[in-house]
Amino acid sequence: MPRAVYAEWDEEDVAGWVDERPARRLRRRPLPWLRIVLMSSCSIAGLVYFALEQEQNPRPTERAKAAPSATLVAPAPAWSPLPPSTPVYSLANASGPVASEARQHADGAREDSLVLGRFGDARYAQLALTQGAAETAGSFYIDTVRRAARSGLAVAHQGQGRMIATKFGAVEAAPLTLSAKTEQACQAFRFTDESAAFTFQGWLCGSSAPDDAQLACFIDGIGLAGSSNPSLKAIFARAERNRTEACGPEARTASVAVRPRARP
Repeated sequence: MPRAVYAEWDEEDVAGWVDERPARRLRRRPLPWLRIVLMSSCSIAGLVYFALEQEQNPRPTERAKAAPSATLVAPAPAWSPLPPSTPVYSLANASGPVASEARQHADGAREDSLVLGRFGDARYAQLALTQGAAETAGSFYIDTVRRAARSGLAVAHQGQGRMIATKFGAVEAAPLTLSAKTEQACQAFRFTDESAAFTFQGWLCGSSAPDDAQLACFIDGIGLAGSSNPSLKAIFARAERNRTEACGPEARTASVAVRPRARP
């Protein structure tokens, strides 16, 4: 009897114990792995988010290193003014005082500018003479526009170019209308001697546009005032030998003193 009771108790309890223990184990076993997977996923997601944040929003020091500030340095001007000195050139038979100024190019070329009168006067002229290789020359029109702009003037119109005979040889010329508050009729001219690296250009203006004879005589009146440059002396000596009598003896001998131009 006792055995049967024990056996009955033992079988029920043992069966229940045997049935419950594996169930508990089956429910508890997946929990550690699930926690590991969840924690690993959260860690990876956090690292990815942090990396993306760092890439999109770098630290100020990193931005400063990645984009250093640029220092802009203006290039040195090609031309620099020369101090007032004895003028190199003269204008014969001028009707008034002639102002002059000079500047030097970084490559060594020298440019002397002569100004007779003022814009709007009955006789107004401007002349620039360059010795040495400087900037590459543009077209006749472009060179005239640049020269006019440097003097505070605008080219309202420039006509068809032609060649006129002078003591220097053939000189390019064209009718020109300069404008500021008013307009003035002029003749533009340009000469280039590439073998001697010598050029000059400018304009001659009046109450009406000067004719070819007046312009030729004005150009023939360009002379040396006292330069010691052998190349310039040779250029002007050759020019004097080619001079014609069209402008008369007065144009060869009469001259007006050229004074240094007052700087503003």
